[in-house]
Amino acid sequence: MFAIILLPKEANIERTKDGEFKKAEYIYSFDKHVEDMKGFIKYIATTPNLGMYSYDVTNAELIIQKIKKSIWVIIPALLIAFFGGIAKGIFDYWTKDKKRRLIGKGSTWLFLSVPDLFVIISIQLTIMALHEWGLTPHISVYGYDSIDIYIICSFFLLMYPLFYVANVTYLSIQDEEGNDYIRTAKAKGLHSFKILYTHVLKKSIPNILSQTNTITLYVLSNLLIIEKLTDFRGAAYYFYESIGRENFYLSGQEAFSYPVSSVGFVFCFTIIIFIANTISNICKTLVTPVRKDEISL
Repeated sequence: MFAIILLPKEANIERTKDGEFKKAEYIYSFDKHVEDMKGFIKYIATTPNLGMYSYDVTNAELIIQKIKKSIWVIIPALLIAFFGGIAKGIFDYWTKDKKRRLIGKGSTWLFLSVPDLFVIISIQLTIMALHEWGLTPHISVYGYDSIDIYIICSFFLLMYPLFYVANVTYLSIQDEEGNDYIRTAKAKGLHSFKILYTHVLKKSIPNILSQTNTITLYVLSNLLIIEKLTDFRGAAYYFYESIGRENFYLSGQEAFSYPVSSVGFVFCFTIIIFIANTISNICKTLVTPVRKDEISL
């Protein structure tokens, strides 16, 4: 990603005699690309606070401030999507042969089939319409710092991942139901709900945890859409704004063309993915049983 952001931006633009645009040809130079990357590394190593973003805000201050802002919606979305998704998957499996399966597996299938962008816009319009009719109190669906917008952004972010985890949980439990240990537990007279929690879910957890990277990537990739739709100006919003943005120079400062804030936001997003995967791998190690022959080795 670092190398992609620092791709050379030179191009040959051909125009007609009247000055109208005719065609453009991108020019890639490997030497220029390497030179830009070396120059960027030197710049961030020698420039305090990564330079200025505006007259009174440095790039480092902007990145830290906006990442902190977005973290308040990312972490709740990830946690609720994961644990809520597991609970929803258990409910789907528990009700698969009952009348309630429509609000179980049926609702999971529905939300995975409908584009979440459509759902988000529909919810926003519904909230505004209900308030206009005097049926609900005022709830901010666009804004900057109100608590309403934090809750709504987290809710929008977790919708698809929650049902995705629910589906993975359901399929993982379903794959385990035909194993010998399930039949043995049933023969001993154990309640099916106890079997589900004590035996089946424990063996399904590693498979569910393996989806952490997918869930985290989805939340981060969807963050820009949510922040733009709700005017929640967090890390993804400013990352988008920083792409193609002209750099800010103080009087007498040497001009530079490095996308400092863009790379900074990408680095922070990468750290979030790394932390999420590390926690997932640790949890997977803790819940995965170690075979006796592996211990003896």
